[in-house]
Formats: sequence, C-alpha cells, structure tokens
Amino acid sequence: MKLDRMLIITPAYRHPNPLLRAGIAALLLCAIGLPAQAEPYQQCVSLVESDPDAAYDVALDWEATDLTGGALHCGGLALTALGLFDAAAKRFHRAATEGQKLGSSERVALLRQSGEAWLLAGQGTEAVAVFTEALAFTPTDPSLFFARARAHDFGGETILAYADVNAALDIDTTHGELYLLRARLNRQLDQLDDAMRDIEAALASNINPISVRLERGLIRYEHGDDAGALEDWRFVEQAGTSPDGTVGAASRAATRFIVALEAPAQEQAAPTLP
Repeated sequence: MKLDRMLIITPAYRHPNPLLRAGIAALLLCAIGLPAQAEPYQQCVSLVESDPDAAYDVALDWEATDLTGGALHCGGLALTALGLFDAAAKRFHRAATEGQKLGSSERVALLRQSGEAWLLAGQGTEAVAVFTEALAFTPTDPSLFFARARAHDFGGETILAYADVNAALDIDTTHGELYLLRARLNRQLDQLDDAMRDIEAALASNINPISVRLERGLIRYEHGDDAGALEDWRFVEQAGTSPDGTVGAASRAATRFIVALEAPAQEQAAPTLP
C-alpha cells in the first residue's frame, strides 16, 4: 500500500502558531509610553477577548488621532478574534510601518504577527514577504528564518524552506522544532537518511513528541518500515486525545494513516488531513 504523498502533511507545520497577543501588547505599551496614550490601548485590548466587535469600533474611533500604532494593532487583534485574518494581517503591518513611537524590536514583533496572520489566512506568499521585511531589521534571528521557512513550506516551496531552516540551524542548534521541520523537508526531498537523523534530534529535544512521532511514522513508512510507522501513529492516536475526549488534529491524521495502512488493498482510500 502506498499513501498519497501529497496528503502526507504534518499538521504542526501546515498551520501557524497562535498569535501571541499578550507579548506584543506588552511591547507596544512600553513603546507608547505616555499614560494618555497607553490607557486607551489597554482599554481596547481588554475588550478583544470578550467583545471583539466593540474592540474594533474602539480602535476605529481612536485611529484618527493615534500616532503610536496602538489603534491599528488593537484593531488587528479584534479582526483576528473575528477570524478575519487577512484584514488583521494588513493592520498589523500598518502598525509596524506607521507607528511613530516604535523601535526596531516592536516593529519586528508586529511584522511577525502580520506574517502569522497571513498564514492563518492561507496566504503563504504574503507571509514570506512580511517575514523577509522583519529579517531586514534582525538578519540573524533564527526564529524569523524558521517563520519564513514555515511560510515557504506552506506554499510548497520546499527548497526555499530548506534553505531557511538551515540558516536558522546555522545560528542556533538548540531548538527541536527546527530539526522537526527539516526532517519533514528532507522526507519531501526523498533524503530519508537525513530525515531520520533530524527526527531523532527532534525527539531528543524537549518539544512535544506528538508531532515528532507523527512525522517519524511517515519517515519510517517511506523507509518501508510499516511496523515502526504503526507504532508511532498508535502512540500519536492515543497521546493526541485529551482526557475529556477531544481528538487533536495529529491524532485524527494518525488514525487515517493507520486505517489506510491496515485496510485491504481493494478497500484503501487515500487519507485526508483536516
């Protein structure tokens, strides 16, 4: 049995990490500085979780007089909460480029958030452009190379993603997520021995083993080790289900892989991911 290679996609790298609202909010509060300006920002952001529509209205009202980028950022957070990711990405980018009291670190944080929002909107090309813009401020930041590698991978640009993850590893070899992504890319490039070395490095790190073992199962499968693949996927299937019975994306993917691998040849159907 041969799984459809186009459908063997690790969920952890098909979807971006959640936007870090608290961290960017703290950065902007430091940048805004003046209490008269910080107060409306705090009030606006505090509304985002409970009433994003109201928060967006507050941001629009404030935007006409705000020079800090805070109104644009709060509006972007509200749009994110409403699921309007492309509009949020544009506002985060405007906050990064139009805010007059921001330093480089704040601009980079906002650009990073814009890139993550573009990925949530399914727009890998736009995400790549924004992460590239951020790298102009901090050209040795491995997390930005990793972010851009994810965006390239999202758009199917495996070679470009591979170059970026290697650039990140040239700077910092301590993060298991980098080895996990490179393992996936090596698998896509049919460099299975390299993929296995990277996945073992990821497994030896302290990152969540669920995504690592889902990927290792795929690499083992490509190596022809069906038993090893099933061992990994059964672990993911169980570990990826929370105590309240909620089944995570990795667990659902593992279940489909197991069913496809164990089904009689005449009954096999290509697995699909969420």
